[in-house]
Amino acid sequence: MSKLNPINGNIVLKPIESTEAMYGNIVLPDLGRERPEMAEVVETSSTYNWHKSEYIESQLKVGDKVLIPKMGAVKVTIDGEDYFITKEQEILSIIN
Repeated sequence: MSKLNPINGNIVLKPIESTEAMYGNIVLPDLGRERPEMAEVVETSSTYNWHKSEYIESQLKVGDKVLIPKMGAVKVTIDGEDYFITKEQEILSIIN
């Protein structure tokens, strides 16, 4: 459980470090590539639907691995741990 409790449809994510490709003894760093970030869902929150006057539970579950856009999520550091906070609508895909 994280120290962050999201509200209003926000999701707290923990970044998953990308791996470097290795061909033989040559390491190819993952630099200069624009691609989505991978992250793991740490906390979720429900969203209030004004039209129906009810809360809608998140489609995401704690532990889901997801793709988020490179720009858009807010990056925060709590006790030396990096986290992303973003709206559920910003999630690109769940990784199966």
